Amino acid sequence: MTDVAAVQDPPTETGPRPAPWLTEARAFVRAVERASAGDSGVRAALRSGLGKDLDEVPRMHRVIAPLLPPTVVNDDDAQRAFYTVAALIATHRRGAAADETESPASSDNSAGAPEQAVPDSEDTTAVGGAEESQGPETSEKRRQRRYGESLGFTFAVAVGRGPREGIRESAAETRMNLLTRQSTAGLHRHLPAAVRQLCDRGTPPDWARLLVDLRAWPRDRRNIGRRWLQDFYRTRHRRDLEAARHSDDTSPVAEPAAD
Repeated sequence: MTDVAAVQDPPTETGPRPAPWLTEARAFVRAVERASAGDSGVRAALRSGLGKDLDEVPRMHRVIAPLLPPTVVNDDDAQRAFYTVAALIATHRRGAAADETESPASSDNSAGAPEQAVPDSEDTTAVGGAEESQGPETSEKRRQRRYGESLGFTFAVAVGRGPREGIRESAAETRMNLLTRQSTAGLHRHLPAAVRQLCDRGTPPDWARLLVDLRAWPRDRRNIGRRWLQDFYRTRHRRDLEAARHSDDTSPVAEPAAD
């Protein structure tokens, strides 16, 4: 089956553009972040749908329905991916904990519909929730712009932070193996706990790439699950090598013994 997340637009003078689904997802993520940034009512409405089916999230429709791209209007599985990611973003955005003290009445009264999302011709969305540094674009940055970073990559980054600030490797492996075995319904059920594990360690996922993978999961879950695991182990291996090289470069050179 064709990997929809990897289908690319024709190259341009500035290099290959992100795949259409990824461009669409990044526009949606930006719209959700803008809508929830200054409106506690929107955040409360989006959080109310965490872990729920489409028919159980009436408060989310006012916010999300205007933001859905036309291509998913008649696709319930695709819509659920958009709703799930929106709920996760609102739940784990910075300062979300403070929203829990707000009264439901004040939240409901301020829940207005945000502006329509329009895909940008040049995407500058940061990967993994962190802004990229300025300067010449490296091959790594070009790859991130073209594909985004998978959940497997993000778990590997969290492991790389060490057991105190990040996630133990065994715990990450267990979580990754659990997620990749899930049906569509099972993935949506287990994803909130997995994302909470990452966000609590300061390593939020690439929301747009996660949305693309969730959208394709019903038809391509085996390939996506395999990529998540491969990205996890490949990234862990690369970072272990980098750490070993750094250790060698910084180790003091032993003085020769005196005669």
